[in-house]
Amino acid sequence: MTVYSGTFASTPDATAVDLKDPLAEAREKLRQAARLPFHAHQPHSWQTSFRQLVADARIDVRRHIWTAALPDSPLNEVENREPRLLSKVGVQREEHESFAARADELVDEASAPGEVDIWKMIELGEKAILLEMALARHHNRLMQLVYETTLRDLGEAG
Repeated sequence: MTVYSGTFASTPDATAVDLKDPLAEAREKLRQAARLPFHAHQPHSWQTSFRQLVADARIDVRRHIWTAALPDSPLNEVENREPRLLSKVGVQREEHESFAARADELVDEASAPGEVDIWKMIELGEKAILLEMALARHHNRLMQLVYETTLRDLGEAG
C-alpha cells in the first residue's frame, strides 16, 4: 500500500517546498472529523466540530481544484510535457467535480437540522473516511504523474 505524506514535490532547482498541500490538508481534516469522539449527552457538540472540519476540508479540496487549473500547475505541466499521459490527466481532472460534489454533500448532511445520534455520527464518519481514501488515491496518482514527467530520466539512469 502506498502512503503519501503530503511533503513530496519535485522542484528541478531544489527550491523550498511549501508544505501546505491542499490535498494533504483536506485528508488530515477528514481523518480528524471521522475520529471525533461522540458523547450522547452533547451530540450537537460533535455535529458542530464535524461540520467545521468537513467545511474546512471542502475549502482545501476547492483550493486544490483551483490550483490544478492554473497554467503553471503540476497537472498542466504533465499535460504539456507528456502527451502520452493525457488520458491519466483527464481522469484526474474528471475527479475534481466528483470531489467537490462529495465534499458539498458531506457538509450539507453535517449541517442538516434534526436529531444527531450515534448512527448519524457513524454514517457521516464513514463518508468522511471514504472521501479521504479517494483523495489519497487521487493524490498518489498525481504524484506518479509528476514523477513520470519530471524525474523519469533520473530513475532510468539508475
